[in-house]
Amino acid sequence: MGKKGPSRHLKRYAVPRTLKLPRKRLPWAIKPAPGPHPADKSIPLGTLVKEYLNLTEKLKETKRVLAGRKVMVDGKVRTDLKFPVGLMDVVSIVPLNTHYRISVDRNGRLVPIQIRDSDASFKLCKVVGKHVVKGGRIQLAFHDGRTVVGDFGDYRRGDTVRLSIPEPKVLERIPFERGVWALITGGKNVGRVGRIVDLGTGESRLVGLETPKGETLQTPATYVFPVSKEEQTIPVPEVGA
Repeated sequence: MGKKGPSRHLKRYAVPRTLKLPRKRLPWAIKPAPGPHPADKSIPLGTLVKEYLNLTEKLKETKRVLAGRKVMVDGKVRTDLKFPVGLMDVVSIVPLNTHYRISVDRNGRLVPIQIRDSDASFKLCKVVGKHVVKGGRIQLAFHDGRTVVGDFGDYRRGDTVRLSIPEPKVLERIPFERGVWALITGGKNVGRVGRIVDLGTGESRLVGLETPKGETLQTPATYVFPVSKEEQTIPVPEVGA
C-alpha cells in the first residue's frame, strides 16, 4: 500500500535556513506541526528547548520537561515538542522564571532573546488583514494567526499592536508611519532596526529607515515590522553569529 500524506520526518540537511542548527552532527530534526506560524518561519518547541536554550541533552529529557508543563508560549502551557514558535512569540521557562522573545538576527535566522519579567506580559503582532464582520465591527488578523474584533476603524494593514497575553487584549497601536522604530524581517538588511523616514509609494514601495548610527536603509514595506513609537525598546540581535 502506498504512502499517504506528507512525511512526518525531516532530515536535518533540509531544515529551513531560518533555523540556527548544525546540519551534519545528527541525521534528523524535529518537524514543526501545523500551527500559528508556517514551517519555514518557525522553531519547533522541542528544538528551542534542547538546542537553542540548552536546557536538555536528550530528546527524552525534552519530552519530559514539556510533559511536566514547564514551558509556556505566549502565556499558555505547550506540551507538544513540534509546536511552532515564531517571530515575536514569548517563551517562558516556568521553573527558572526566565522569558525569551523570538526575534531575527542579521543572517535571517530566528533567535530567542532573554527579556525582563515585565516584558513577558505582552507581545507585538503585525496587522496583516482587516475585515468588517457582523454588526459592523472590525476584525484584525495578525501575523501569528490571531484575530481580535472591536472598534479598530483607524487601524491599517502594516500597523503593529501591543497585545496582552495570554488573554488577547489590544494595549497599544504602533502605526506604520514616519518616526516609528521598526525591525526589518527580511531581505539583505534583515535583523536591523531603524526609524522610518520615508514610506515610499506604489504597490511595491520601498520604505526608507535611518539606523541609530545615522545610516540610511531601504527595504520593501512587507519586511517592515513597527516595534516602538518613540525609541527602540524591543531587544534585537544587531550582529549575526
